[in-house]
Order: sequence, then structure tokens, then C-alpha cells
Amino acid sequence: MTDQNQLATFQLVRWNDLPTMPLYIDQLLQLVNQMMVPLDLPLVTKTMVNSYVKQHLFSRPAGRRYTRNHVVAVLVVSILKTDFALSQIGSAILAIRDTRQVKLRYQQFSHAFEGVLRENTLNQPADSTERTIQLAARTVGTHLLTLQTLG
Repeated sequence: MTDQNQLATFQLVRWNDLPTMPLYIDQLLQLVNQMMVPLDLPLVTKTMVNSYVKQHLFSRPAGRRYTRNHVVAVLVVSILKTDFALSQIGSAILAIRDTRQVKLRYQQFSHAFEGVLRENTLNQPADSTERTIQLAARTVGTHLLTLQTLG
């Protein structure tokens, strides 16, 4: 279980802090998995990345080297797949890629995700059951609104 203080201070890697040189798969996995540990999410494997490429969630690496767009896509997919089907995630990622606004959309995602973690850890009711109810209701409500927005 993740420490609430750890989530309240969690920060995704900033776009400008991502490597500008292409990475090999092991380097990509190390970078992404460092982000997954504080979130208590499953670590990403080579098999998962290969599956994402085969499902066209993002483009194939050029010469087995992954760009910062790949790093961001793997990171975001790894977070979103806890609540969304890969087909839904893939549609959203492809739409963003087609607009060529990956940097802007990643920054927006980072800001929104970190904001939710801070809000949920700072505004705690005294009763843990009430907190669980509030978070569960918010999760389902937000999930449904997101699906409605995706169409």
C-alpha cells in the first residue's frame, strides 16, 4: 500500500527532464518503472511494451530506440489502464498524436493527475470508511464522465 504523503508529493517526470536522445527498451523500462513504484502500480515489462506497439497504441520504435513520445505514451498507458480499456486509451493517444500536441497534452495530464493525488490526500474526512466511499464514488463518476467525453 502506498503512503498518502508519498502520493501528495508525487510528481511525474517533466517533459523537459525526459531524455532527448532515443532510449533502448531497458532504459525506457527503467525510467517508466521508477515512476510506477510510488504509485504502487504494476511494473511495465518488455512484453507489455511490445503488446502496446502491436495494438497500435503508439508507433514502432525506430531501430529499437524509443523517443520521449514513446516514454510518455508508456507512462500514461500504464497509469490509465488501471481504469480504462486499452482500446479506449489507444484512441485517445492516437488522436493526441495526430494533433502533434504530445508535449502539451502530457503536461496537462501530469498537472491534472498530480492535482487529484494532492486533493485526495489533503482533504481527508476523519472516518476512513467515509473517505473510501467518497473516493469510490469520485472514481466511478469521473470514469463515466471520461467515457462520455470520449464518445
